[in-house]
Amino acid sequence: MSLRERAANGSSSTGALDGGWQGARCCKKMPAEPRDNPNPEARVGQLLNGKWQVDRLLDVGGMGAVYVATHRNGRRAAIKVLHGRFGRDPEVRKRFLREGYVANKLGHPGAVAILDDDISEDGSPYLVMELLDGESLSAWIHRVGGRLPVSEVLAIAGQVLEVLRVAHDASIVHRDIKPANIFVTRGGYAKLLDFGLARVRDGSISLIPTAQGIVMGTAGYMSPEQARGKTDLVDARADLFSLGAVMFRALTGRRIHEKATPFDTTMAGMTDRAPPLGSVMPEARPKLASAVDKALAFEREARWQTAADMFEALREAYDEAKRARSSSTVQAVSAPSSIDVPITVEEEQSSLVVDVAFGPEHDVAMERERQRTREVIEGLSSLSIVVAEGEDPSPAAAARNREPGRS
Repeated sequence: MSLRERAANGSSSTGALDGGWQGARCCKKMPAEPRDNPNPEARVGQLLNGKWQVDRLLDVGGMGAVYVATHRNGRRAAIKVLHGRFGRDPEVRKRFLREGYVANKLGHPGAVAILDDDISEDGSPYLVMELLDGESLSAWIHRVGGRLPVSEVLAIAGQVLEVLRVAHDASIVHRDIKPANIFVTRGGYAKLLDFGLARVRDGSISLIPTAQGIVMGTAGYMSPEQARGKTDLVDARADLFSLGAVMFRALTGRRIHEKATPFDTTMAGMTDRAPPLGSVMPEARPKLASAVDKALAFEREARWQTAADMFEALREAYDEAKRARSSSTVQAVSAPSSIDVPITVEEEQSSLVVDVAFGPEHDVAMERERQRTREVIEGLSSLSIVVAEGEDPSPAAAARNREPGRS
C-alpha cells in the first residue's frame, strides 16, 4: 500500500518510510483519534512519528498550524498539521491530504511543493512542505501599516497569475485566494499556498463533494457566486475576482466590503458590487484602476476571462506607472528653483519581486527557481510522494485500489 493510500485509509504510514521497522508487514497500526490541542505551541519540541523534530511554530490558521521541523536526516521543512477538531471529520481530512496532489500536479515553481504526508501518533494528519524564507502577503501588509507600493502589488499579482494560468489550464480552481495564502520569498518569488479547497473540474480525479449552498472560501475575497454557495458557477473567473480583491486590499488598506463580522461581509459579497478602485484610491492611474475594476466585476462575463488576459493588463498598468515615475523625475530635475540649493531626486528602490515579475530576465529567474525547487525535492527524495505517470493518487482512487480482486 502506498503512502498516500495509507493516509487516505486513515492508517499510520510510519512504516512506509522506515524500512527497518518490520511491524508494518505483520499488522496495521491504527492512529489515535485526533485530539483537540488548544495551544499549538505545545507541539514544539515533539517528535512526529519518530522522524520529524518540531522546532518552532511558524503560523496558526483556522484549519491548522504550520511549524518548522527537522527530519532525522538533517533536512528542514515546514510541517502543516490539521487541527484536531477537523481531523475527526473524514471529508475535511481527505481534502487536507489531497492538497499535496493538487499542488504537485501543477509543476510550477509558484506552487509550494508538498514533499510528504502522514498521520501523527495523536491522529492528526499533516503535510510536509518546502520550507520558504520570507513572509506572507498578509504579514507584509500588516508590517508596513496596511498599504503596499503599486509596483509591488502589480508584481505579486502578476506572479500569482502565472500560477493560476497553469492551474486553470489544468482545470484546477483554487477557490481561496487571499493575502494569507500568498507568500513572498526573500528572493522575490510569490508562491501560492493552500490548495486544500481547490476544485479539479476535468473529472480526472474523484472529488470530495461540495454541496450546493455551502460557502467555501474567505469572507471579503470571494466572488458573488462563491459567496452564495453556487459551486457549479465557481470557475477560473472566481479566482481572478479573488485576486482583484487581494490587490484592492493591498493598494487601499481596506477590503472591498468593510463590515463588522465575517457573516456580514459574506452577505455583502452576495449582493453588493465592489467599489471602483478610484473611489477609494483617487491617485490610481487609469490602467491600474481599469485592471482591478474589471477583475472585481459583479457578473462573471464582465471580468477578465483568463489569467493570461489579466496578466497583460497588469503589465500595461506597470508600464504606465513606470512611465509616470520617469516623467515625474524629469520634471523634478528640470524645474526652476529660486533657491540656490541642489535638487535631489530619490530613485525608486530596486525590488526583487518586480524584477521577477516584469524584468528582462523573467524567464531566467523562473527557471532558476524551478531548479531550486527541484533540488529541494531531490534532497528529500526518500520522503517525496512518488506518483507513476497516469496514476490517480486521490483518496477515492486509493479506495478503489483496495477493492477485492485488485492488486
